[in-house]
Amino acid sequence: MSKRKITILAVLLLVSFGPYYIYQNIIYKDARDINNEKSILTISAHNLENQYAQNSSQADSKYLNKTIEIEGIVTEVTDSSMVIDGKVFCKMNQTVKKNFTDKPINIKGRCIGFDDLFEIVKLDQCSIQQH
Repeated sequence: MSKRKITILAVLLLVSFGPYYIYQNIIYKDARDINNEKSILTISAHNLENQYAQNSSQADSKYLNKTIEIEGIVTEVTDSSMVIDGKVFCKMNQTVKKNFTDKPINIKGRCIGFDDLFEIVKLDQCSIQQH
């Protein structure tokens, strides 16, 4: 093969597979599996909410988008969420049974910030660690 044909073939391969490579390795990334990640700390729901209430930006730098464990008493349960100590809202990975109300619990999840309107810390991708 001549150098010209090799160059044309290389350019065609680059044009054909370049966008696929960019999509797979740069744009599309696998979602985090919070359930299998190690949490950075375990904190009570009351202490976490206090830190956010005192200084939201400082608490964000410590907890935002990090895997943490929350300890407290379940105050509210729906089929897909729990509220711990009336301070932390947890969006669960799986359906939750109603029999957790008023019981101590430890939940692991990803902190997604503080809701100023409802004055509550929010976590998503939560799973029950112990109850």
